[in-house]
Amino acid sequence: MTPEEFDELERTEDYRAIPRLTAMVFDTELPESVRKRASDVLAGIDGTVTAEQCRTWWASGDPVVMRHALRLMHRSEADIVVPVAEDDTSPLQAMALNVMGFGFDAPEYVPVILRALTHRDPKVRETAALVLIWAEPVAAEEGLLAAAHDDVFEVAAGALDTLRFYPTQRVLREVAALRENPDERRRAAATVTFEDLRENFESTVTSGYSKAIVRLREWMLPVHDLVPWPAEIAPGTPPPITVRYPIDARGALDAVPESTVLALIDDPEVEPGELRQRLNCVDWTCYGREARTRLAARFTGHPNPLIREIACRPLADWGRAADLVRLADDPDLAVRKSAIYDLGDLPADPAIAELVWHRLPAKSSTAAQEALRTYVVHAGGAATERLVELVRSDRREDVRHEAVRNLVKLRAVEEIRSLADLLTEPPRVTWVVHSALLDGSRELGIAVPVPAHLAAVDNLYLQQSVTNYLAHQS
Repeated sequence: MTPEEFDELERTEDYRAIPRLTAMVFDTELPESVRKRASDVLAGIDGTVTAEQCRTWWASGDPVVMRHALRLMHRSEADIVVPVAEDDTSPLQAMALNVMGFGFDAPEYVPVILRALTHRDPKVRETAALVLIWAEPVAAEEGLLAAAHDDVFEVAAGALDTLRFYPTQRVLREVAALRENPDERRRAAATVTFEDLRENFESTVTSGYSKAIVRLREWMLPVHDLVPWPAEIAPGTPPPITVRYPIDARGALDAVPESTVLALIDDPEVEPGELRQRLNCVDWTCYGREARTRLAARFTGHPNPLIREIACRPLADWGRAADLVRLADDPDLAVRKSAIYDLGDLPADPAIAELVWHRLPAKSSTAAQEALRTYVVHAGGAATERLVELVRSDRREDVRHEAVRNLVKLRAVEEIRSLADLLTEPPRVTWVVHSALLDGSRELGIAVPVPAHLAAVDNLYLQQSVTNYLAHQS
């Protein structure tokens, strides 16, 4: 296979190439460079690889196969991923760190990535700096600021890019100083990060509840020379915590003949982007019962995983719970994720609640948040006890945060009040749980003691939650 053919497969993400690419990865007669390139392309196409396969491949001893297995691992394979990420002699260390960017948001994983910020290999340092953009652990701020001064520009640029998501006065001040760096590239990178941070700070104190804005401006006085704000405060109210996840944005919907849809999904030459765009513009409610049944059968049995993934939306529109439940166990990861998400748009069903609940432990990041949202839709008020336990005990920061959001959505006043003691704890990874508890208490009108030390924390988002809460209590 030529380099151009690899590039074309990477661009089109043609699922039909999966068997051929897989065979190339395992063909020891091929040059290593060809096998690695096949692996690179395959990793972006094949969502069917299981944890068991990854473990078997890792045990093979073949360096290319082991590399392929590692890049496809998840939190369930942390016993393999973390030791490689900690092994300064492993040629796969940077790849393992990159894997830890998704789903490894528990407190025990943060030190592994932070340690890599000072690795002797600049590629490893750069990877660590970039990976931290996802979990945004509070503990990383010190190391990222140091990395922003790294002798290797790529490391510094990676750290500066991640620091855009660290809205603290210290970061704002130090990044502002880096705009005077002798290196033009560093000045440019620092300027981009500074402007992002400055706009974030400024917009936060421009409009909203006036009592809260006054308090927040007092907290921001040490950086007022860097962040101008108008004297007036535009009226507004703090956003509620119970924002629903938006569905994929769809434009105007069209009534499309069934035959046109069938021809589209069976056309092997249609590229993924066009396929998704055209199907997302179909008015699925225009079909009668028989057409829906025929289309559902074609969708759920289609060999293209992208078709099955996109089909979850019309299946939800048609209320076809059984089909979505079946796709929740699809071999393809993206299909499973979509099915769990769209199950959340069906009428409440305790059986679906239990199905999703039992799948929650294996999920992470956005997939875990969406699964928890779907669980609550179907469990309703019966979910509160489990949600409280997740906030207190789950290791996944995203799950804890989402659990608080859903308790507020359920108007679980006593449960939110019972969690107020967590405000006295230091952040396990970030301040999001503290902020969510304060925002939820404000929204539900709950009086909770705000620990004095929180007012001194250098974090814009936490201070926004603190000042909003205190202003509404006064």
